[in-house]
Amino acid sequence: MQVRAKAERIKARMENIAVVLVEPLYPENIGAAARACANFGVRELILVRPKNLDQEKMKAMATKAGLPVLEGMKVYEKLEEALAPFGYVVGTTARLGRQRKVFETIREAAPSIIELSLQNQIALLFGNEKWGLTNEDLYFCHRVVTIPTTEAASLNVSQAVVIILYEIFSQAAEVKLPKPRLATIQELEPMYRLLKETLEAIDYVPHDNVVLWMTTIRRFLSRLDLTAQEVRIIQGFCRNLLWHLGKRDQPHKDREQK
Repeated sequence: MQVRAKAERIKARMENIAVVLVEPLYPENIGAAARACANFGVRELILVRPKNLDQEKMKAMATKAGLPVLEGMKVYEKLEEALAPFGYVVGTTARLGRQRKVFETIREAAPSIIELSLQNQIALLFGNEKWGLTNEDLYFCHRVVTIPTTEAASLNVSQAVVIILYEIFSQAAEVKLPKPRLATIQELEPMYRLLKETLEAIDYVPHDNVVLWMTTIRRFLSRLDLTAQEVRIIQGFCRNLLWHLGKRDQPHKDREQK
């Protein structure tokens, strides 16, 4: 007789969560984000192509609590490089157009994020103060969430960081068995490039909006919580299909399932 694991209510491992700001414009918001990270136990703040890194202004808004986060802050030129070690990426947006594909608020998504945080590194992605995250930025996200506001409202990026972190920090999720370690962005991106090549080879990708189509494919696969081994299996399938189509040299003997 199989005994079912008893569900436990678990809080998020905030140390496994990082805040990523894409092209932030104002150093004051960077400092305020560092302070928010410190308040909720997040140790890692990452910037991608920041426009202004005025130390005095950042430190003034970070206050004493946020200084350790600010001092350990990492800066990257490319978003894909910044996200490489993360197994799960959550994008944020206030715009809910056709290409956004947003179906949930951060409060609704928080339990799943909490469960994933037990064994995975999670990146929370925020866009800049003027236009937020682009469709190309959202391309890397496993899911995208929004913060409900009135139509007239406009949240500052550091305010958005506070709200998102609070929702994750304050909730608890019922967990029987924690999710496994997922494939990282560094492992996923070669698979997605190979998958795109394969779909184009069989003329399955619409030519009018490739980014939107591939975003749909990526979001679908993201719901499967792919592991590194499963990613290698998909890559092996694509290589063999491309070889049979005459688009690639014969692949080496499969090692994907090992």
